[in-house]
Amino acid sequence: MAPAIVQGEKPYHSKIIVASNLRDKMKDPIGEGIGFYAGGVQLNFNYNLRKNFWENVRKFHRQAIPQYTNKNFFNECLTWSYLDPTISESMNFKKIGGLVSSENDRHEKLFAFSQRDDVILSIMKRENLDTFDKIIIGTAVTNLTRLDFPKMFGALELDRIMLKPGGAFPLSNINILLGAVTCSGKLSLVLEYSDKNITPDIIEKIKEQAMAFLLSS
Repeated sequence: MAPAIVQGEKPYHSKIIVASNLRDKMKDPIGEGIGFYAGGVQLNFNYNLRKNFWENVRKFHRQAIPQYTNKNFFNECLTWSYLDPTISESMNFKKIGGLVSSENDRHEKLFAFSQRDDVILSIMKRENLDTFDKIIIGTAVTNLTRLDFPKMFGALELDRIMLKPGGAFPLSNINILLGAVTCSGKLSLVLEYSDKNITPDIIEKIKEQAMAFLLSS
């Protein structure tokens, strides 16, 4: 809602991705295993600027909750598991191959691969990931929810935890990436963005508008 107010209506603002933890949805317990156990759902949600923030939040929840199914969470994972792993690896080289300096001894080969019209490019075009110049997601949200860590560690006190979101998509293809985590009774929010898409003064206004919504509840 804050980006729409500050930036004006944009076609990508309605496209929102919300991440989900897959660890508690696996058939066999993951335990302390390391892996990318994250899924997500993408929604098309238009904020109603004539309604207040929490009315929009309740509407968003009503739309999002039915999408939280194993079928939606695991659909992409299953799709990729049936593909040769070299395809997913090739997508990265396809996208960044053209950025390799001409002075690099692998430039010619990587640049040629990035320009070649092949099945990798067709997959990326289908997902609108064939270029850094498209913003395909308005807001991507990843939330670690509440972490039940001890507040005291001997003489040390845990004040808060900050989550650096990262992302499954290049940051240039997302308007704003939000990381949220609650620990020691404190909610921490981190905004990531590409300065090629948004200037620092605009992101500061978005932050101020978002905080105004949260603090007015």
